[in-house]
Amino acid sequence: MDGIEINYRLRKLGMSQAKIARTLGVASGVVSNVIHDRTTAYAVASHIAQLLECEIEDLWPTRYVFKPRKTTTQNDGKNTCVLLEGEVQCPNHLD
Repeated sequence: MDGIEINYRLRKLGMSQAKIARTLGVASGVVSNVIHDRTTAYAVASHIAQLLECEIEDLWPTRYVFKPRKTTTQNDGKNTCVLLEGEVQCPNHLD
């Protein structure tokens, strides 16, 4: 779905980019950029999808696709921690 269609559907619901921006506490330009697929802001995109009663992937099929992160290591001075698919694992590390 393109930005014009998203705006049209939002207007039919009585919503505007300005109202969405005020609700979320962001600039209206951020909302516009998300709608027109110029930037990524997951909170804004998911709010719009919820308003339109659809999935975020239906509105922006290539923008918000889950991509597992590569494994990286981080040394905290005592242990080497590993970031594996978004979860930090620190062997022998007590929290």
